[in-house]
Parts: sequence; structure tokens; C-alpha cells
Amino acid sequence: MRIDSFKDIAKYCTERFKNSLDEESERYVGTLYVSIDEHDFADCSTTPHILSQATKCILIHSRQALAITRWYTWYKVEYIDEEGSVTDGMLGNGFRLYSTNRGSFSDQVLILYHDDLEIYSCPAPFEEKMQKVWDVYLRARRAKSQAALELMAELIEKDETILELEGEIANLKFTNILLEKQKKQYRGLLRQIREMVDEINR
Repeated sequence: MRIDSFKDIAKYCTERFKNSLDEESERYVGTLYVSIDEHDFADCSTTPHILSQATKCILIHSRQALAITRWYTWYKVEYIDEEGSVTDGMLGNGFRLYSTNRGSFSDQVLILYHDDLEIYSCPAPFEEKMQKVWDVYLRARRAKSQAALELMAELIEKDETILELEGEIANLKFTNILLEKQKKQYRGLLRQIREMVDEINR
């Protein structure tokens, strides 16, 4: 496939997405262009120039939609395969990338599915997470059975929980360091005040 074709298709998809929006209640925010090269390295940009080395790509369009009086950001995923075919995030063989809200409208997540099984999800913004999303997809694609996919999804969820807990522990340690530093500062200040009082009372 010609190198420029991915850029042309991506630009067309972006314009099509823009034109699909309701001018009164929706507004275009931008598109994240995810270039995937022949070595399965995923690189991201807010402009389509990144697709010059792509062998396939993911587009994540973002729009703001008005809900009563507040604007919320929503995402639409499109996938362009090696042949230039465009799908709504369908990666083939039952795999799909899809974005939706989890909890409130402001909590948007990108989800990798196989049929109805959620394999991996990550919250917006997505730029720093697309390599992991693609790596998980490649691993999942090699699974030999549905049971293997289910086990993989369970392990990934536990791994993410461990990472979150490690982050919380690190934050607590940092907070404790700051509190300890403040405590020492207050002790030093109290000592200075006592010395001043003692000096006055002599």
C-alpha cells in the first residue's frame, strides 16, 4: 500500500467524523493518530504526519457533547488495516477497541474486547497507553482458547490493581516524608520561640 494512502484515508475519516456532528450540541475536539509500524511499535500524534511509516493505524476522534448545561468529552475509535479498510475499531477475529464512559460521563475509558469479554481497559487520556493497548492485543491474539483469554484478562486486571496500589503506597510515602519535614520545621520553630522567651525572662 502507498505510504501516503494512510494519511489520505485518516484525513478523510477525520473530516467524515467532523461532518457527522450536530452543530448545536456537539463540537469537534481533535483526533489522536496512532501509527503502528511493521515492528508493532505504536506512536501517537495529534497530526496525521505520523502515519508515514504506518502499516496500520488507529484513529481516536474526540468530541464534546452537551448534556443539559455541561460539555463532556466522548471518543470514537476507527481502525485502518494493512489493506486500507476502515472499521469502527474492529481489529478482526472478534477483537474490538471501543470507548465509553465508566461511572460518570467524565470518566471515559478505552476498552479492548474479544466478543463480550473485556480484556483490558485504560482511562483517558490515551496517548501514553497505546503501546500497552497494542501489546495486550498482540498477546491476546495468540491465545489458544477462550479459557486462556479469560485467564489473561483476569491476570491483567490484577496486575493493574497492583500497579494502582503501588502508586498509592508511593504517594503515601511521599506524603509522610513531607509531614516529617514539616514536623521538624515546627519543632525547630518552637525551639527558637522557647529560646527567645527564655532570653526575655532572664
